[in-house]
Formats: sequence, structure tokens, C-alpha cells
Amino acid sequence: MDYDYRAEGTSKDQDLYGFWYGSARDLANGQFDFYASGRDHADLDGSSSFDGTFRSVDDAKGVTEDRLLQAYGDVHDRDGRMRLRLGRQYIDVADYLQIDGGQVTLFENGPLGGRFYFGQPVSYYTSVSGDLAGGLSLAGRPWTGNQTRFTYSEFCDDSEGQADQNYFIDFQQELSETLRTRAQMSILNDEFRMAQLDSSWFAPDGNTDLHVGVSRWGQFDAKTRAYSPLYNQLGTQQPYTYLYTRLAYAFNPRWMLSPGVSYRLADSSDQNFNNRNYGDYDLTLTYEPVKAVSSSLSVQYWDVDGGDSFLGLSGEVRYRYRRLWEVSIGSAYVDYTYQSYSDLSYSINGGSTVLHADGSVTEETPYTLTYFLRTKWNVTRRLVLRLQGDIEDRKGAEDLAFRGRGSVEVRF
Repeated sequence: MDYDYRAEGTSKDQDLYGFWYGSARDLANGQFDFYASGRDHADLDGSSSFDGTFRSVDDAKGVTEDRLLQAYGDVHDRDGRMRLRLGRQYIDVADYLQIDGGQVTLFENGPLGGRFYFGQPVSYYTSVSGDLAGGLSLAGRPWTGNQTRFTYSEFCDDSEGQADQNYFIDFQQELSETLRTRAQMSILNDEFRMAQLDSSWFAPDGNTDLHVGVSRWGQFDAKTRAYSPLYNQLGTQQPYTYLYTRLAYAFNPRWMLSPGVSYRLADSSDQNFNNRNYGDYDLTLTYEPVKAVSSSLSVQYWDVDGGDSFLGLSGEVRYRYRRLWEVSIGSAYVDYTYQSYSDLSYSINGGSTVLHADGSVTEETPYTLTYFLRTKWNVTRRLVLRLQGDIEDRKGAEDLAFRGRGSVEVRF
């Protein structure tokens, strides 16, 4: 259970969230698994009791407050070579599309395999009674250290009479024990959507990591809500290129230095707020004198087109007492963090926007500095309490924003 309080000036908002999940594995002689998860929400203020400061799409009429995220059964052989999954589920090979339907996976752990899926898309905001989604995927290991996947996905929007055809290519190669690369590309409706290349190098002694990447995003034309849910609100995304590099070097077990550089280069000379070029440079020093204490200090410089530049400090200090409790205090450049209320575990970096493993989405920007205090208490192995307070200082805002969050986690 999460309690969330937000305030800015005379505006405030209070919400209560509940998250749950449960699973059962290796039933029916080791050939059946089951998983279910959901989210519950209650607006403690009422959507009409505050102004538009904290309004979101969740406050619109007809939005489903209580949500069943996943509920599926898996029938499989003991070796996991063949699997049939039926129910509400995410299709991880197709941008984590959520459907009520079926997915068949065949021999993906071998040299050549694949899967196909079909069902009705899930939406908590509007009716999708006539919508359909389906696709297929082929995966292979043609040589040592390689895994290549090709995926075709189609989404049919009945209300608009439109369909999106999306093609994905995912190429992963382990060049050596210390060097790995991954290339991805997506084509939407025969137009270039995105391509990304990432490389990681890990020193044999474990003291140095190097990550380098480049991604290219096009001005694709999405026809359905699955691939352009906020298109009308955020405006057209201009084609741009994003580059980054990050080095982490440990002097010894206590000290680590990590410089990083990233650039966003938009094609259009008419750059609006969402399509501006920038360079982001940072240097982070991490110090862990003992297992119980960890700290970091970062100096960060942003150079944004249009004459804006920012230089500032951010960092965090955390203390952990055994495995019983911990407390951390710090500051960070974070403009906007929102929850997708998913129970997925994946992370995607699309430039300044990062999707984290906990289902949250963070857009980092120099326009806002957040100060935070976080605590966690493992009362028992089955009971965990968390508290967090934030003060948000946003450029151009007349008032500071405040946020308080508390949660209770129980494992049965």
C-alpha cells in the first residue's frame, strides 16, 4: 500500500495505491505455472477538489481505477522448450504490448525457435472492444555468442479503422568475455522509427566498465493509440540523434570515479521546447568506506541550445544498518517522474527519458532540482515499511513543490 501526498502553492493532492501479485509454479507434475498481479487506486481528495496542477489522464471520466495487470496460466513441458500462455499478459518482444489472449513459444532456448501471439489489447482509458493485436517472432543463435531476433507486430484500432505494422530487429553479440554489443531497429508502417547501438566493455579485473551508445529516432507516423498515445498532447517529435558514453573506474574497493557525456542532436532548425539540442556533462565520485555507508557526489553541466546553461551539484548519502533499516538523503536533477503501475522488470534508455525496472519513468532535465529523504525498515522478512519526502525546486515556478510517500509491503 502506497500513500502519496503532493503540494505546490495552494494546490494539493492525496492518493492511496495498492499493488499485489501472486504466483504458483511447477503445478500439475511440473508442467503448469500461474501468475497474477494488479493495482488499486483511491483519490482521497476527489478529482473536483483541486485545480489542474496535479491533474492527469487518470482523472478523466471513464478511466479504470482498479486494474488487473496480469493474470495468465502457463502450460509447458518440463524442459521449457514449448509453452502456451493464456490470459492477460505483456508481449515483451513487441514493446511490452498488453493483451488478453494467447502466446505460444517454441524452442527459443535452442539454435532456432520463435513465438506467435494473438489477442485483444488492454486499455484502462477507453474501450478497445473491437481492437485486435497479433504477431510472430523468430529467434536464433547462428553462431557462438550471438542471439538474433526478428519480430512482426500488428495492432488494429477498430475505432479509427487504422492499423500499425511494426517490424523489430534485435541483434546481440558477445564478442569476448569482456565486450558485448547490442543493435536494435524498428520500422513502423514502412517508415523508420528508431535504431540503437550499444556496446559495453568490462575489464577482467572488475575495476573498469565502459558503456557507449548511439540511437537515432525518426519522425514516424503512428496510426493507433498503441504507438502514439500522447501524440496530440506533446506534439510532433522531430528526428534526432542521441549519443552517450559512461566510464566507471574503481581506484580501490572504496573509491570510484565515473565521468559521463551525452548529446541530443535534433535535425530541425526550428527547435521547440521538446526538440532542443543539448549537451550533458557530469562527473560522479562514489565513496563507500564500509558496507553500511555509501555516498556519491556529482557535478553536472548542461549546455542547451537557446543560450541556456546550468552548472550544479547533486549527490546522495546512504546508511544501512545490517539488513534491518536504511536511510538516505540527497539531491538530483529530476523534472518529472511518473508511474506506469506495471510489474515489469526492464530498463530502456531513450535519451533523457529512462524507463526503470520498477515501472517508473524519469525525464531528467536541468530545469528542476529535487531534494529527498528516504527511509526503509525491514520490520520482518515479510513486512517492509518505506517513507520518502521530496522538495522540488523548479525553474520558473513561484512556489516550491512538496511530495511525501509512505508504503507498507507484505509478503505472505
